[in-house]
Amino acid sequence: MKKIFLFSLILFLIGISAYAQKVSGTIKGVLQDSVSTSPLADATVSVVRLPDSTLISFTLTGPSGQFEIKNLDAGDYDLMASFTGLQTAKRKFSISASKLFIDLGTVKLDRFYKSMQEVVINEAPVKVNGDTIAFRADAFKTKPNATVEDLLKKLPGVQVERDGTVKAQGEQVQKVYVDGKEFFNNDPKLATKNITADMVDQVEVFDDMSEQSKFNKIDDGSRSKALNLKLKKDKKKGVFGKAYAGYGTHERWDLGLNANMFKGATQTSVIAKANNTNNIGFTFSDMIGAFGTGGGMGGFGGGGMNIVKAGGGGGGSFGGLNLGTTGSGVTKSSQIGMNYRDTWSKYFDVNGSYFFNHVNTDNDRSSYRTTLTADSTLFTNDKAISKAENDNHRVNFNMIYTLDSFNSIIYNPSLSYQKSYNTYSIDSFYTDALKDGNLYRTNESRSAKMSDGDGYNWTNNLIYRRKFRRPGRTLSINLTNTLSDSQRDAYSLLSAKYYTVAGAKWKDSTANNLNKTESGSNNYAVNFSYTEPLSRDKILEFNYNHNNSTNSSDRELFDYNASNDRFDLPNERLSNNFESQNIYDKLGSNFRVVKKKYNYQLGFAVQQATLENNNLSKSTNIKHTFINYLPTASFNYQFARSRSFRFSYRGTTRMPNVTQLQDVEDVTNYPYITRGNPSLKQEFNHNISLSYNFFDIIKFRNLFAFVTFTSTENKIANYIEQLQGGLAQRSMPVNISGGIYSINGNFNLGFPMKQLKGGNFNTNTRIGFNRDANFIDRVKNFTKTVTAGEDLRLSYFWKEKLDLGVNAGITYNSVNYSVQSRNNTSYFTHTYSLDATYNFPFGFIVSSDFDYTFNTGRTNGYNRNYAMWNGSIAQEVLKSKRGEIKLSVYDILNQNVSISRNTGANYIEDVQSSVLNRFFMLTFSYKLNRMGGRTMPAMMERATKGLRITQ
Repeated sequence: MKKIFLFSLILFLIGISAYAQKVSGTIKGVLQDSVSTSPLADATVSVVRLPDSTLISFTLTGPSGQFEIKNLDAGDYDLMASFTGLQTAKRKFSISASKLFIDLGTVKLDRFYKSMQEVVINEAPVKVNGDTIAFRADAFKTKPNATVEDLLKKLPGVQVERDGTVKAQGEQVQKVYVDGKEFFNNDPKLATKNITADMVDQVEVFDDMSEQSKFNKIDDGSRSKALNLKLKKDKKKGVFGKAYAGYGTHERWDLGLNANMFKGATQTSVIAKANNTNNIGFTFSDMIGAFGTGGGMGGFGGGGMNIVKAGGGGGGSFGGLNLGTTGSGVTKSSQIGMNYRDTWSKYFDVNGSYFFNHVNTDNDRSSYRTTLTADSTLFTNDKAISKAENDNHRVNFNMIYTLDSFNSIIYNPSLSYQKSYNTYSIDSFYTDALKDGNLYRTNESRSAKMSDGDGYNWTNNLIYRRKFRRPGRTLSINLTNTLSDSQRDAYSLLSAKYYTVAGAKWKDSTANNLNKTESGSNNYAVNFSYTEPLSRDKILEFNYNHNNSTNSSDRELFDYNASNDRFDLPNERLSNNFESQNIYDKLGSNFRVVKKKYNYQLGFAVQQATLENNNLSKSTNIKHTFINYLPTASFNYQFARSRSFRFSYRGTTRMPNVTQLQDVEDVTNYPYITRGNPSLKQEFNHNISLSYNFFDIIKFRNLFAFVTFTSTENKIANYIEQLQGGLAQRSMPVNISGGIYSINGNFNLGFPMKQLKGGNFNTNTRIGFNRDANFIDRVKNFTKTVTAGEDLRLSYFWKEKLDLGVNAGITYNSVNYSVQSRNNTSYFTHTYSLDATYNFPFGFIVSSDFDYTFNTGRTNGYNRNYAMWNGSIAQEVLKSKRGEIKLSVYDILNQNVSISRNTGANYIEDVQSSVLNRFFMLTFSYKLNRMGGRTMPAMMERATKGLRITQ
């Protein structure tokens, strides 16, 4: 299969390359101001194809106003030259085999002497302004009915994973704004999967900062990658969106509506979906956020976890179905949400959202885990059947009250409520041990677990900001309060058989109990910042932070009472009421210098922190006080408009959470038992990052590279010990220092293919090294993890007919242990993909994608090689092609699997989960497009043809 796929791909590319060699024309000239005759440097010159005005190429003029555009196919074109403040000049020309070179000589741009007969917007396909790169959406053609997710796949330096996660310049996008405002509380997938590409005018990629940093220009270390979707002006009045309904074999169904109702500043967006095709369409962590970790279903003992996916569980977007976003299992979900934004007056600007989702996931799971001890190796086979059902409500609001030109107030409350219903799992597992060359069975067990619970999280954030008459002098005060509470009842039934080394049954054991957990937190913080300008380009900031956080966890375990069929026998050994309070005060200052080419910032803070742990059940108290010195530094250098370098260092601390501190055993995930440690101290982290960004807006070449280094003192790691001769494992967090660090790098390179007009090539290189530590049966163990990967993608777009993408990816992982080094392992994951969409005459659209994945180095039975092939054929119908009928087939070869590898501090685990397999679906979709409540008249459609977007 692999050879056939690669051979077909090579033939296809050879055919494309041969086609692209037919004609290569050139046009050149010089731009001047018609009045002063001075040359126009950095003017935009664009070539569009006639008669459809499709952008073919563009360039910027040189210092003497000269320009040259090459590699033009035979055909008729319109050249448009534009410069701010001058009228756009147009020249029609043709390229043919007999006329390959055209010299326009001097082209003069006139001043505006009378009212424009035509509105001209001077807009380049790509703009670079400091850290922000703006892409004009219309310059990157997408298939009909495409979403923003499809558009992002076309942008240089942007990647969209199969699960919908977006990465820009190698970093994961944390927020997506719409016209600079929050959209469903900045959940990236709700924006990228529901807003259509034809609504977007520009996509901006930038480093987002906190509200305080945006206000006072002081970097507080809160940077994260973000996108801003700037909507087209003609999409800001009327109703736009899409409704669809689909039904398929095996009783698969998919319904959805997304509608945007805009009228000036009042903008309302509605999203509604329901399906049983794994298309959740939002950030998956929403389903577990209220309950956090500990005391739940499943989980992994033994420290940190590295998950390497080697399978689909559904894959990504195929034939327009957008399946497989949950990773594993079969999911039925429903969701409804509304996003609202408005300007109530010149003083009030508001936006808010409500979102509800219900998710029901069934999963059959099998796993093989290798666990390391100080003198032996354990092998565990596990088979589990599970069901998880969750509700999630989210309400967010943001209000900006501008008192006057100097003072403003921002109020941002948010509330989330989550509930789980009868979540359960049934596990059957057995463990073998290898010791001194002998392999023997240690236990056979069967467990059943069921839990339900609910919880809420309520946050209020109030910011007061003041600008003074002297530029650069500012004052801001930030008040934050967070309240959370959750309750969960977890029932657990365990039946186990234990064996001796000789193979004889040692004993039978049963356990039947109820674990009632109630946890909560109350946090309030005050942040103060004052900036004083020392000169035009120098600013000094003074800041003070006070934070008080109280966390509680009350856990009661009751054993089953057979005499009355109730859980009313208290188990005091496994019950505990615990409270932790963390108070810190931090006083610091920052000095920032801003020059034309560079800027830098130096900062220093002193922090006093107090961590007090109260074991209310045992009437014990442990108190720690810490004094920390927190230096910060950053340096940014702008070599040119599209080339920059950044360095930053930041020292930070991290306190242990209440689960890590509570001194009681948690047996709900037996045989992996956890216990807290109230003597834990805080971590101290040294964080260094280097980044280099380059984007050639003329040749569309880009290079994004960053390297991060983190070193941790007093690292909170696990002390792991085997119980009852390896029958169970207990882990407890402890502080470890010495040689714990990680290095990660990402290098992204992209450029257009000269041999393929309309082709772009992108390569992404990933490399990481992590050195961690823990204790295994009192022996200190160092775990070294190496990850390296290479992803290649070739994108090709031809005459708005063919949209093609070819991908090849390989990932290498290596895990080495200082204890039991014979269990060191390395493994590869290979993925090769091809996706294509072709627009045939008469409104027919054919789409298909093909993935071939193979794995090496895994446990027997988990080195599964498989092919995923999906496809669809669609027909555009109704007036203005607003309707579409689509027949899709998922997993044509019926080979889909979901396999992942988890590596921890003392274990390696291969997991296979149930997935969706082949089914057919027929879908009808309808595009909503009404201008001001009425369908756009034909006269307006003709009039808007005079509105040209040029570069």
